[in-house]
Amino acid sequence: MSASLVFSGHMIDEPGRPEPRFPAELARAARQRIREAINTFLKSRSETQVLGFASGARGGDILFHEECRAAGIATMIVLPFAPEAFILTSVELTKSDQGRWKQRFRKLWCETPETMREDMGLSRDDAPYERCNRRLMELAKAHGKVHLIALWDGNPGKPGGTADMVAHADAAGKPEIIAPEGLKQRR
Repeated sequence: MSASLVFSGHMIDEPGRPEPRFPAELARAARQRIREAINTFLKSRSETQVLGFASGARGGDILFHEECRAAGIATMIVLPFAPEAFILTSVELTKSDQGRWKQRFRKLWCETPETMREDMGLSRDDAPYERCNRRLMELAKAHGKVHLIALWDGNPGKPGGTADMVAHADAAGKPEIIAPEGLKQRR
């Protein structure tokens, strides 16, 4: 039997974001909470073949891939754009990049077998993030029973964002929500 762990989550905030959503100082607590969610899922399931699915944005996506792989779960990366364009829109935080997100993304991408990574080649006019979310769910459902882990503040968002993924994934089962606000106690 097969199961799919799908992740969607907020990116680490840009410096100076007026209303913090996922500030960099919560990354360590988010990693720990994602690890716990993965381990709880693995302990509660009898499926022998679990595969992880996520995009590759700074913050939650990268943390999810790293933690799945640490737990022995292979992951698939799906990007709406070519890696270099994706880095500019969703990975690179600043030129100083305190979290080394760009380096970590490149490592994950390069270590992922070509059959387990997909560049959809979309343009910015193609509703790329929304289509990327749909593709992630399509691939996950084709693999097995889907469980979504979402790092989400609970607020509505744009099409293709975490709120959109949670709304679409609800049909596949109750998503596990990690609220950034709740991570503050774990720092």
